[in-house]
Amino acid sequence: MSCSQFLVGNIGLSPAAGTFLTGWSLIRSPLGTFSTSIQCVGALFAADYTSPTPSILTTAVSDMQTAAVDAAGRTGPDFLNLGAGASILFNLRTSIQRSL
Repeated sequence: MSCSQFLVGNIGLSPAAGTFLTGWSLIRSPLGTFSTSIQCVGALFAADYTSPTPSILTTAVSDMQTAAVDAAGRTGPDFLNLGAGASILFNLRTSIQRSL
């Protein structure tokens, strides 16, 4: 796989191993807690990387599941298709947002 675009941000993969991060030309950090890539302005993390990465990813997955359950139980959205899907910063009150 070749990548002509860049990702800005971090990638976390759990519970899978770093070998599942394919196509990224990974460069492992000296401590083994993350990898970098010329295609990513950020870091890549996997469940088999050196501690504390696995426990951090486990917490992140749990937080994501909690957020999904919470969001599923809410009515809304309060805002629909903000910015017509454009990535624009908005200052909003706590609310549910959805893009179509």
